[in-house]
Amino acid sequence: MSEARRPQIDPEALAEKTLDTIQSLEDVFCHSLEGQVALVTGGASGLGFNIVNRLCQAGAKVMIASRGEARGRKAVEIFKARGFDVSWVQADMTKVEDCRKSVDATVETYGRIDVLVANASGWSNYSYLDIDEKEYDRVVDCALKGAYFVGQAAARYMVANKIKGKIVFISSAAHLSEGPANMVMNTHYIAAKSGVVGMTKGIAGELIQYGIHVNCVAPGGMFSAGVFTQGVEAGALYGEEYLKFRSENGRLTPLAMNPDQIALAVFALCTPMADFMVGETVNVNGGVMMNIQRKPFSFTVEGCIPGPAKAE
Repeated sequence: MSEARRPQIDPEALAEKTLDTIQSLEDVFCHSLEGQVALVTGGASGLGFNIVNRLCQAGAKVMIASRGEARGRKAVEIFKARGFDVSWVQADMTKVEDCRKSVDATVETYGRIDVLVANASGWSNYSYLDIDEKEYDRVVDCALKGAYFVGQAAARYMVANKIKGKIVFISSAAHLSEGPANMVMNTHYIAAKSGVVGMTKGIAGELIQYGIHVNCVAPGGMFSAGVFTQGVEAGALYGEEYLKFRSENGRLTPLAMNPDQIALAVFALCTPMADFMVGETVNVNGGVMMNIQRKPFSFTVEGCIPGPAKAE
């Protein structure tokens, strides 16, 4: 191409021109999901419940897929009372047919699916030397296989209907080998959640050609129903010494006191904010893997601990 035919770009004006076509922050985060439909697995409690809330606030209609009928219907009741359009389908994410059923139910109810958040999971605490195949399968089938196949079902619909949707998988800080300080005892869960990070990259690499953006969030510890209902079997198995050791060391691990702190990051990946993100895992864990300064020592700034007094 000759110099005369090249597009004439004024580099000094380029920055200003980038503002001409962008959406406002209000459009990106408050209105971008209006008219869209989302499916959230495990959306009746905990992190999933908070994700549903944020998606609804941005205008989405949401299908919750979960196993427990009482909890699922209660979640719908709560969200409808807030003026949101939410439905529930009973589905067990350890079963591939239920993964597909949840996507079918979403389409049958709302006519399409634009967003999937594969959040359903489970965990437990067993020594690697003790865990059996049944417990391994229970956790891995939900956290990894279930996410894989509900993602496949949603992607098949999006591709067939030319929907440039968003898929968000939920891993865990466990993929970094994070857990209660000085403990492991969840190698099956680590395997599943590490697999979610790996499959996110592979699936994202395939689906981006269709305009489907696939990313992942890896939460740290959260104060939710799972704190009270999962992992309890270890106490009976390993006794009071285990419970005391876990409690003492668990206090050293950062804990999000509201799952919404993680739900906000998941929500962001469902919006245009993630339009240039492909196969990424966002770690939202309170800095659990960092060496964090616990005492503010300084000789020069008022309010910090000044150290030993200098000799006169």
